[in-house]
Amino acid sequence: MLATEREEFIRKLILEKRVVYVNNLADELGVTRPTVRNDLDKLVKKHNDLTRIHGGIMLKEEIMGKDLTDGITEYSERAFVNKEEKKAIAKKAIEFVKKGDTILLDSSSTCFEFASELVTFSEQLTVITNGISTGAILKQNRHINVLAIGGLLKANSNTIYDEFFSPILDNFNIDTYFFSASGLSLDGGFSENNLMEVKHKRTNVINSKKSIALVDSTKFNKDSSSTFCTFEEVDILITDANLDKSIEQQFDSRIKIIKADS
Repeated sequence: MLATEREEFIRKLILEKRVVYVNNLADELGVTRPTVRNDLDKLVKKHNDLTRIHGGIMLKEEIMGKDLTDGITEYSERAFVNKEEKKAIAKKAIEFVKKGDTILLDSSSTCFEFASELVTFSEQLTVITNGISTGAILKQNRHINVLAIGGLLKANSNTIYDEFFSPILDNFNIDTYFFSASGLSLDGGFSENNLMEVKHKRTNVINSKKSIALVDSTKFNKDSSSTFCTFEEVDILITDANLDKSIEQQFDSRIKIIKADS
């Protein structure tokens, strides 16, 4: 298939599905991923109704409607807050994932950014999550087995609330639990505003072999409604480069801190 034919095929597919991903296109067209990325870059230059996203291409918000866009890429206003810092944290977190791992991700916007990075992970992996958007983007990677925790869905939320105590987690040995928090402080540890998530986060920290917190610098020295774990129960805290040195020194004696590149 010629380049022009591929571009026409991709263009039609975008208009039909609204969002398409590099991995799927490469498999369907029988070409390399760099070839597909090059095709997508050309299409964006030719058509002003398209925009590139991590791992793919989609119709712009004004064309497809903001609600649909939010459902696929960003699910709430929180996803736009400190977005670049969250992306940096996500890139650093990839270093702690290896072939064959079974990992658990919470439904936070930071873990959504982490999932966006995992879309291009080329090794076999099992990911369990209660995040709707998180699971949706991860399923585009054929190397990743994605398991969604069942439960209750609420309006304007990315979270599946496991109010029925699904036994799914009892059947897996979780190598690493990646999570975020609404706040963290020296006295209060890691805390969460969403009380429905507190008990599950607490259980996940206890039952996983390793726990890694992905928290941007704006959450430090803040206490939310309820503490779900202490610093001593978490192995690593990854944050962004904007964390003040004096604050880093305060927390460094309690938990291993890794700052992502800016």
